[in-house]
Amino acid sequence: MKHRVVFALALVASVALRAAPDETRALSDAEAWNEGVDYYRAGDVTNALRVLRPMMLTRSHGARAAELVAKLEYDRGNREEAAVAAQVALRANPTDERANRNFTRAVDGLLDLREAKHVEEVLKAAQGKDPGALMLAATYDARDIMTQAGGCMTNAPARVIELSDSLAARARKLSDAWLPVKEAICQAVTNEEQAATIVLQVDQAREKSRLAARQLADLDPEGYSTMSDVEHSCTRFLKMMAMPPAAIGEDLVAQSNAWQDVESFNGRSWQQDALDYTRGFRARFPAWARAYEQQAQSDTNRPPFTAEDQAKISALATELEKLQIESVENPMPPSQERALDLIRQIRDLLPKDGGGQGQQGQQSQNPQDGQNRQDAQQDRQDDGQDGQQEQSAADEEPQEEEGDDDQSGGEDEQSEDDREIEAILRKAQERSDEHEADKKARMRKAPLPPNERDW
Repeated sequence: MKHRVVFALALVASVALRAAPDETRALSDAEAWNEGVDYYRAGDVTNALRVLRPMMLTRSHGARAAELVAKLEYDRGNREEAAVAAQVALRANPTDERANRNFTRAVDGLLDLREAKHVEEVLKAAQGKDPGALMLAATYDARDIMTQAGGCMTNAPARVIELSDSLAARARKLSDAWLPVKEAICQAVTNEEQAATIVLQVDQAREKSRLAARQLADLDPEGYSTMSDVEHSCTRFLKMMAMPPAAIGEDLVAQSNAWQDVESFNGRSWQQDALDYTRGFRARFPAWARAYEQQAQSDTNRPPFTAEDQAKISALATELEKLQIESVENPMPPSQERALDLIRQIRDLLPKDGGGQGQQGQQSQNPQDGQNRQDAQQDRQDDGQDGQQEQSAADEEPQEEEGDDDQSGGEDEQSEDDREIEAILRKAQERSDEHEADKKARMRKAPLPPNERDW
């Protein structure tokens, strides 16, 4: 009786094993291969990949499984997975011509696809953000990377490697800051020739950032020089893009450094920088003020910006530019101090609605604006007018383009490219502001749901 029970249990187990082999025992490589091929021939891609992908690393069927996986992934558009599988097949048989052709086809254009996907992700993350604000953050980051790169090699070897890798990662991320700028230009410019010229300059600046990242990662001393070029490009575009609140904040920093005779940064005169920011402020202020008024009409939480205040700001900015032109040619502390006072008056007249983000804390972020402040002030008291003469000498090189005794000569000498870029970026910002105002107007007209009504 006992033997009959054992035999019956064994018979049941045998029947169950034959009925559901996939669930009760592991398949051999040959069986799994045959099952995967059956799924492949039946057009069942999901199950074919489920069975064949684990076989890619087996000795008996790895190369053939990898070849089929590469084809299936390529056909359904997964180029990354297709390239990996094709590489596995090629490593198994490096001399096989078909494996070489399949691998070449899988990786062809893969870098472009990766770049397109990356650009799409960056633009999606930057959607709704002001390109000028993004460029402001990128400019300060470029200055910090450049400053740290200059002293990187003075650290201990282990620290040099760690710091270089960190700076390289930041430089790669910095290159993405140019993408929203490029997008804004492409959306705003109708003249294809102008757009192509400016986009080329943006692409060159972005490639410089990438080059700096590679050089810093490789401990190449040229990384500092390349980052210097990147910082110049960031500052140049910032001067043309910064909206009035940010521009006046940068103006205040530069004018403070010029008045206190702080050492120039990256070969630029602080006084010339201050003048550039003032000119950018004056160029963009009228359109910015109009856009602010439109937004204030749809957003009652915004403080008013009266026509009287706007007229005062315009008058103060005109006087400020004249003083700064004089100070570029002949730095005089009284004139520079008066310029500082005008900047503060303009800043105080601007609406206090958070639009001046980036003004607070910028002085402490500035690479040259820290310990040098107290030293420069003491030197001014000790040396009297000597500091003025040194600052005048330091300003000679940045002023070579002006060359004319007329105060308006500096503005006339502004490059044609810069004027075109500035006009295009201003147009892009105006379109962005109009879109934002329209969106808020539509939201204001839409009825609130009952749970959000304020009664």
